[in-house]
Amino acid sequence: MVSASPRDPSVFGFRIRSQEPLHFLRYGGGKEALEIVTAREPRQRPEIEPLADWMLGGAGQEARATLYRVERGFEFWATDAGAFHIDPEGGRIEVPDIADHVVREQRLWGIPTMLCYQHRGDFSLHAAAVELGGGAVVFGAPSRYGKTTLTLALHRHGHRVLSEDLSCCRVGPVPEVIPGPAVLRLRPDVFAGQAIPGLHVLKARPDRVFLGFDADRAGSGDPVPMTAVVLLRESPEGPRLERAAPSTALRDLWALNFRLQTSEARARSFAQLARLASSVPIWNLYRPLRLEHLDSTVSTLAEEFLR
Repeated sequence: MVSASPRDPSVFGFRIRSQEPLHFLRYGGGKEALEIVTAREPRQRPEIEPLADWMLGGAGQEARATLYRVERGFEFWATDAGAFHIDPEGGRIEVPDIADHVVREQRLWGIPTMLCYQHRGDFSLHAAAVELGGGAVVFGAPSRYGKTTLTLALHRHGHRVLSEDLSCCRVGPVPEVIPGPAVLRLRPDVFAGQAIPGLHVLKARPDRVFLGFDADRAGSGDPVPMTAVVLLRESPEGPRLERAAPSTALRDLWALNFRLQTSEARARSFAQLARLASSVPIWNLYRPLRLEHLDSTVSTLAEEFLR
């Protein structure tokens, strides 16, 4: 293995090797190499039963995703981007040759890279992660529960964003979050055309504005010790934090975890999530989903996690 450099681009703990322009990178902290290459010609969709088929959001109109198990790995098809061939064993992802590089990169750092870090032994949560007081706090919730808006509010208050929507987690002697792509995707009404310190516009679409982090706010890809998991709840009152019961927390973590639907994958995920639930405090955060409550929500979090 070639020794890593603080100047090496990284995402989710991988040292990224690519001839393609990539916009969501951090620098330093990557270990295993992950090569990104562009397909020389369009792929033909496999004529086999898919492993999974579901709807995607977050980059324009909703798109459909399909995942296949193929020779030397997987193929991930997104109707708004094309086909990605993933070789986790070889540390290589082939991306489609399309004009919209921002949407392609959004899809790249989703399922394709997730399959590679799962092969490495890490696991995924549908969650944002922010560094508070030197530790990673993970904010888990389904879509449309305000993860990105809360993440932006924490960024405005000077806290480093580690991941916006998908968190790569590692259980070991100390549970960790591995920083993901350095990007925030905001609805235009939340962005409102305003300049946000530490962020720059990569692409504006009718339904999403893609914002990249300036280098000093992105930080490195080094793992950050996980200090808490916060499950986002909607409430007409609040905000307030309450410790979650372990049995309920494990059920919620299971719902936020992506895994292949095999007995081996389900057993591995359950073991990882059970270890996480037993070693990291898990909280419920109740708050109204309204912009005027963001500052008080951030204050509530700071009181607990910046002691």
